[in-house]
Order: sequence, then structure tokens, then C-alpha cells
Amino acid sequence: MALATLTAGTTTLVNTACEPPDEEPANSETRRALARRIRSYQLRQQAALNEYNQGIFPKRTNGDEERYPNRIGNYSKGLPHNALGEVEPAAYNALLRAIDTGRFEDFEAIPLGGLVRLFNPMGGLTYDLVGPDAAALSYEPPPALASPEAAAQMAELYWMALCRDIPFTDYPTDPTIAAAIEDLSRYSGYRGPKPITPQNIFRIDYPGVLDGPMVSQFLLQPWQYDGIPIEPRMQVPLPVTTGDGIDFMSSYDEWLAAQRGFPPGTFPGTPQMDPVLRYIHNLRGLGQYAGVDVIFSPYIRAALILLSYGPPFRPPLSERNPYVSASTKQEGFASFGAGHLFTLIGSLTRASHAGFYGKWFVNRYLRPDAFSGRVHNRRRGAADYPIHPELLNSPVLDRIYVHNEQINERRGLNGGRGSYLLPVMMPIGSPPDPAYPGGHGWGAGTRVSLLKAWFREDFVIPNPVKPNRDGTALEPYVPGVDGPPLTVGGELNKLAHNVSAGRDAYGVHYRADNRAGNRLGEDYFIRFLREERATYAESVFQGFVFTRFDGTRVEL
Repeated sequence: MALATLTAGTTTLVNTACEPPDEEPANSETRRALARRIRSYQLRQQAALNEYNQGIFPKRTNGDEERYPNRIGNYSKGLPHNALGEVEPAAYNALLRAIDTGRFEDFEAIPLGGLVRLFNPMGGLTYDLVGPDAAALSYEPPPALASPEAAAQMAELYWMALCRDIPFTDYPTDPTIAAAIEDLSRYSGYRGPKPITPQNIFRIDYPGVLDGPMVSQFLLQPWQYDGIPIEPRMQVPLPVTTGDGIDFMSSYDEWLAAQRGFPPGTFPGTPQMDPVLRYIHNLRGLGQYAGVDVIFSPYIRAALILLSYGPPFRPPLSERNPYVSASTKQEGFASFGAGHLFTLIGSLTRASHAGFYGKWFVNRYLRPDAFSGRVHNRRRGAADYPIHPELLNSPVLDRIYVHNEQINERRGLNGGRGSYLLPVMMPIGSPPDPAYPGGHGWGAGTRVSLLKAWFREDFVIPNPVKPNRDGTALEPYVPGVDGPPLTVGGELNKLAHNVSAGRDAYGVHYRADNRAGNRLGEDYFIRFLREERATYAESVFQGFVFTRFDGTRVEL
């Protein structure tokens, strides 16, 4: 048995499990098994010691929980709330008590206001035997409620809601897009690409993301699953502005019911679906995809597409892969082959432990629908919330009022009057867990980093495509005419952006959530793969290399 004695900041390993036997084993198979037993123990022991020696990374918050006794800057969805949508103090204190103790029964003692249950707060307390601990990663705190950045990212979500049904092909000429560019350009806290243009609005400045179509080739190109051809058209809700579609949370009564977790007698609405299957061609389609995907499925799809590229049996693998050479007499599968790749895609789900630790045990950041309720009550004079004037004075709020008026008339809500609430695509308003960091963000950060390490980032995507105006067909994307050539690295970065920002288009996350989630995912992947590398038997393997979202190269 191995004992680790941790005293005075030092680590002393007392090893009693790896002592040699009194007699030499009788045969080579037994000797080999003994050697592996000892080496396996040493690898696990050293990995744990390496993680321990990383030290403690204290987490900083934005200070809103201490700043506002009524908790208006923090997540409280599903708990009892007053008529302003402010959480009942005793209920929030019960949440803090459970956060402090980490006991299952204390989480069970938190009073709920309705039928919606809290989403896995104890997931952040899970311990892992592979990769970094849930509490071991650091990141910047989210923007404070009253900050210019919070105002800017909330304004961006309002504009995304107004632009959901505009085809991406129309962005250069659409007047609503032009109005969004003019308004967002004046925000001092705007963190998107600048100057804002029809090509880069609602995007992020990772390498390759600003090139070509808004949507990644890995969400547009067909692929095969178990030999079954699949074309990525999907069913999306009907448009609001040009059809009979609806959004949710446009009425204050519905919004308040959502904050309370839908008490008995109140019910979330149901989206009205377009019967025509379409490729992702606007924000509504992008939001719908990010609203219904399984958190690892986009990367399985991307991997299958990437494995189909190139000459037979020779996809564009990283040159660091020990089996990449055609002259190699071995083929990878359980190590450095498809089996290994898909195992890693699944294994990286462990990053959710770190993400949920940040959500519940550090930040407790309010969701966009809750933020919009603060804006609504401030604009109608019901509360004096510290919303930054750049948002309060924005023309987007008057446009949102009219947009919600149209929805409420269609749905028979709020006497047909409008509101300053954020109209969202999710029927319950937002998931019942805090916003920061974003789950789809860290899911993208881990797996896109893996795929960039596994495949050649500079490989040019063959036969690129773009959706037509209404999303009913694909057209060729012509490099040099429609834009620059599209590479694997750039389109994987774009996939990370699409899946992350798709949650913004859905109405449930902010830009800052995406950046923090992407960064968390990258950091987790680096520590995970550095630890795993020691387990590989291929002596020629020199470690993977990939490019981070900020453009820096990392060698593992």
C-alpha cells in the first residue's frame, strides 16, 4: 500500500507496493506482468504528485454577491422569488449553506419555487483520477452587473434575438444588421472583433473564425455514421419576423414563472417547428443546433469528417502521430487510431467537473434572461438597478419592446403589450444552473484542442460549401472568390465558436461565458494530455502540438 504524507508544504512518498518479490518469477509472462504492475503504480503515483505540485489556484469573483444583498447579480433560478424576480433571502442562504458544506442533504434542503430542479450542483465536487482536479484550474471572473462589459454583452444578446431570422447571406445589406453594428460599436465594454462589420458581427477573433461563412464546414458537410450517409439538415422553429413563429420570456408573467422554476399551474410554452428541414443559415438555426446537441456530438461528427479526408486510409493526421507514415509497418487503433481518438473525445467529458465547480462553487453568475428582467424593471421604474447607461440608453431596447409586442399578440400574453425582456428560444428561459463558465464553451475547448492536436491544422478543407439564402441547399464555397481557403484549424476554431455562440443565439449564455469556457477547456486538455502522454508505449512519439484560440502554439 502507498501512503502519501503531506506536511509543511512538502510531499514524501512512502512506497510499500512496489517492493520486488523475494524470488525471481518463474517465467517471462509473470516477470512482464510484475513489471507492468510496478510501472502502472508508478505512473499513477507520479501523475498525482505532478498535479499536487501544481499548487492552489485561488478563484476570484466579480464581487456582486457581496455587493448586492438582494443577490440581483447572481444566479437564483428555480428558488422562490418575489414579484420583482428577486430571490427570497432564506432560500439563497440555504443554497450558500449547501455550497459551503457540500453535503447532499443540504442541497436537498434548498427550497424550490416550482417544478424545475437544480442542474447537478454536486457535479463540481466530483474527484477525478485522471487530469486536473475540478478546483485546480483558474480563470478570470465574469463581468460585474453594473460594468460596461456586462452592458455590451447584454446588448449583443438583444441584437442577436432581433437578428435570429436574418439569413447570413443578407448581412451585408440588411438594415437591422446595420443598426446592430452602429449600436454595438459605441459600447466601451464590447469584446468582439473591431471595427464591427457584417462579416465579423457576432463572431469571435480566433484564428480562422472570421474567414468565410459563419458556419463551420463541420456543421455543413455530409458525413457517414456506421456507413449510413447523413446530410446535416435539421428542423428549426418557425421564424418570428417572417412567419408564425414565437420566442419565449417575452411576457413578464412567463418570465417570473421561469425564475421561480414554474410553480404548479404555470407551464413553459412549446416551439412551433418549421416542417422544412434546413441547413444552418441563420442565428435561429445555429441556436437550435446548440440547444439540442449532445455536448460531445459535434466533435464526433468533425472527427468522422476528418477521417474521411485524404487518400484511402491516410487522413490528414498530425505529423507527430507515430503511425502517420505510409512506410510504417503498423497501424494505430487502440493507440493513435480511431479507437483512441473517440475514447479521448468521451473521456474529456470529465472537464464538466471543473466547469460545474466554477458555476456553482465560485461564480453563481446570473443567466441572460434574469439580467433582462433587471433591465425591464429598471426601464419601467419598478426598481433602481445599477444597469450601465450605455445599455439603458440603447435603441435596441425600444426595438425589443416592439418585437415582444408582436410575440405577445401572437401568443395572447401580457394583453398584447411589449416588454424589455430578452426573447429566448429555450421554453424554460435558461437551464437551471449558473451561466459562467459556459458548458458548451468548455466542451468545445477540450475537444477542438484534441482535434487540432490529432490532425494537421494547415490541411485545406476539400470541396467547401456554404448554405443558400433559405438553408434548403448547399452551394460551393470558392476560395479566392468567396474568401480565403478554409483550413482544418480555422474550421475547428469556427466549430468551437458556433457551438459556444449558438448558446448566445439561443438566449442562454453571454460572450464572456464562451471565452471562459473555451479557455477552461483548453487548459484542462493540456493538463489531461500531458498526464496521459506518459502512458503511451510508442517510443518514437514526440508529443502533440496544437494552436490555442489566442494563436499561441503549445507542445504536449
